[in-house]
Amino acid sequence: MQALADGAIVVTPTRRLARLLQSEFARHAEATSWLTPSVLPWSAWLQALFRDLRDFGILPTPRPCLDEWQSAALWEQALAADEVTRNLLLSAGAAESFREAWQLAHEWRLPWAELQARGGEDCRSFLRVAQSYQSRLDAMNCLDGAQLPALLAATVAELPGPPVLFAGFDMLSPAQQRLFEALGTRARRVAPPRREADPRLLSFPDGRLELAAAAAWARRKLDENPSASIAIVVPDLEAQASLLEVLLDEALAPQRLFPGQEQAPRPWNLSLGRPLADAPVVAAALLALGLARSDMEIAELGRLLRSPFIGGSSTEGAQRARLERWLRERSGDRLSRMRLAGWLVGRERAPACPLLAEGLTAFAAELRAAPRRRKPSGWAAAVTRALRGLGWPGDTPMDSASWQTVQAWAELLDTFSGLDAVTGEMPLEEAARRLRRIAAERRFQPETPPLPVQVLGLLETSGLEFDALWVSGMHDGAMPAALRPCALLPASMQRERGMPRACPDTELAIARRLVARLASAAAEVFFSYPDTRDDEPLRPSPVIAAISAAAPTFATGGIAATMFRARRIESVSDLQAPPVAGELRGGTGLLAAQSACPFQAFAVHRLKASAMESPASGVDPGTRGSFVHAALSELWAVLANSTALKALDAMARERAIRAALERAAAEHLVELPAGLAAIELHDAARRMGELLDIEALRNDFEVVQREQPVSIELGPLKIRGRADRVDRVADGLVVIDYKTGHANPSSWDGERPAEPQMPLYAMVFRAQLAGLAYASLKPGAVGIRGRARSQVAFGQVLPQRSVIGDEAWTETLDQWQHVLQALAEAFAAGDARVDPLRPLTAGGSCTWCHLATLCRRDELLRAGAIGND
Repeated sequence: MQALADGAIVVTPTRRLARLLQSEFARHAEATSWLTPSVLPWSAWLQALFRDLRDFGILPTPRPCLDEWQSAALWEQALAADEVTRNLLLSAGAAESFREAWQLAHEWRLPWAELQARGGEDCRSFLRVAQSYQSRLDAMNCLDGAQLPALLAATVAELPGPPVLFAGFDMLSPAQQRLFEALGTRARRVAPPRREADPRLLSFPDGRLELAAAAAWARRKLDENPSASIAIVVPDLEAQASLLEVLLDEALAPQRLFPGQEQAPRPWNLSLGRPLADAPVVAAALLALGLARSDMEIAELGRLLRSPFIGGSSTEGAQRARLERWLRERSGDRLSRMRLAGWLVGRERAPACPLLAEGLTAFAAELRAAPRRRKPSGWAAAVTRALRGLGWPGDTPMDSASWQTVQAWAELLDTFSGLDAVTGEMPLEEAARRLRRIAAERRFQPETPPLPVQVLGLLETSGLEFDALWVSGMHDGAMPAALRPCALLPASMQRERGMPRACPDTELAIARRLVARLASAAAEVFFSYPDTRDDEPLRPSPVIAAISAAAPTFATGGIAATMFRARRIESVSDLQAPPVAGELRGGTGLLAAQSACPFQAFAVHRLKASAMESPASGVDPGTRGSFVHAALSELWAVLANSTALKALDAMARERAIRAALERAAAEHLVELPAGLAAIELHDAARRMGELLDIEALRNDFEVVQREQPVSIELGPLKIRGRADRVDRVADGLVVIDYKTGHANPSSWDGERPAEPQMPLYAMVFRAQLAGLAYASLKPGAVGIRGRARSQVAFGQVLPQRSVIGDEAWTETLDQWQHVLQALAEAFAAGDARVDPLRPLTAGGSCTWCHLATLCRRDELLRAGAIGND
């Protein structure tokens, strides 16, 4: 603190330590105002020192220094120009690997001649591309961040200046050591004083219990001293972040578990920078960029419609939700921009969202305007204007975290604009790709006020001191760290020089230094490890094996477990809904749902809890079925009877099928790409031809009805349907239903038939009914399957077993009448039991049901309230 007050510069290995020292200086300042102390992390200090020397003309050649994204773009260009590396599949990942090798080579001062002599094919590729990269730097008269330490070390020697304190460094790399030595007497290393501590080692059955115990320990320490500095160190912090949030909230901020208290303050801070692209407000901006494409995935569009960061969301929220449902019902997995624009201006009675329509129009117009190729700075300005036109970042007031995130987005656009120096003009698609990549790789965490409990990763603990410290996850698989040498540099050179992640002895030494530092970083220190991970037994890390073991004494139940143990359970059997009042209309699906599960029928047909359509690629089954149904209706409108069918030769029949398909496609396949529509037409023509071959074997018939609406009253219910086709034959009428999927007449039988539609048609046409059949167009199963009173109905196309005779026919119709009446009366009476057919069987009632969370089926199964079969 005194050195800072005297004007010294403090260099730290992490931003966290730099912020801590600045706040400590402010806390100890005796004056009401003071100069901001010069506390900088290593990378920021290098840049600041470089700018000072350059701006004051001290550098021999004052060249600009590229930032990491300018450097990345230059590496991509060098890789693309190389005959070998240009064909790599993952060019962005390759560029990152080459940049890492370049950084390590400079940081550890590896001789290029030795690399050439000892390197294999991968290393030679790296050296070749690195030479190309260096040539590009020279042509631009620039350098990059990896070259700064060597340049500064050659310049700062003998220069006067303030003292430079290196604080909190466990070790210095060769490049850091050279710069440190070049500073001469101005430089010295400082570390926090080592405390006398007696660390203890704890073990737990698994990782969850270990972290729950750490959270409970932090709660106890906070109760003892609310102003204490408490730290929990988690080596795999990113992987455990979600679990930690739950456990820490339960232990330290239990009020957040109650409704309406989700924003209650937390006494803890999780030090984990997440990708900026994952921040909701930035994710909405990146998602909006997809609107400039010719089409967009319907799932992405749905997320955008629900986003609170688009202007008008609070005013049009309900309408936008209806619009998303409407769009899902009418489009596949992708939606063209032109079609969306047409719907938004009121075509086809889409839910009106005028604010959204205005914003999307302005957004797309800004980004699609000429010129189509611009420099990154031009696209950054255009994106800013377009987002403003869309109303981003929304209408609601922003909290501190959201405001900081918006500022981080503005900084990202500045970084992107800096690519002007290394890239030329580019189309919007490339600009959007680069923006997404920068946002995905840039780590961001909103700043919060100092909090008593800090959750840190191992690397962030450098130079820090605490009142109490818990280091978790110290098993033998995590410490020492696993080896991961750089693949582009000779492994033997990395081991000889003790480079990180390359040598077991080096990693063991690093782990021991780390544990020794942490063991003296607080007055109370615990190290812990889990006994198992994913059923794999674990052992304590060898670097903590000598620490004395202790028994855990921390209750890990938390408030949620306490409330659960204190629960009072009251069981209510609520199986009966109010009876239907007056006449109720419904389709044949109502009876199918009542048969499958009474609760399903109640929820869908009375509560209107229908499922949201899921977007599908290609042609969804519903569209394909409608298309084939329409084509067959068109075909039989022309043919009309079996005589006309049998009179057609092969060519004439093919032309008739093709004409019917084209008329149906004009209505049902209009949104499909031409190639995909052609495939659908070809496939449907083949299957329709196979079906006509079978129909030509039937006895004489005449098509008397096509797509005919039918209805029947069953008690208070009026059930409506639509018969695909009704034929007149010698002994009456036969009803035919087209099926492009599963078709089995056995689904008509039983007290709870899976498909009651055909029995319902039997009731409508009972007086003249001679037979019922599915005309299956399922690939590989084209044919006619059904039941008939006599062989006259379908001739030889039905097997003999499907012809049941007059007496059995009457009994079957009576049984169907009884079953349908019972289902209708149960629904009308309010039967809403959760009683699915074969809930755990593939193809059972629960297979495609979307109501599992509403009916709580799984809980009922566990409790034995419903059967498994």
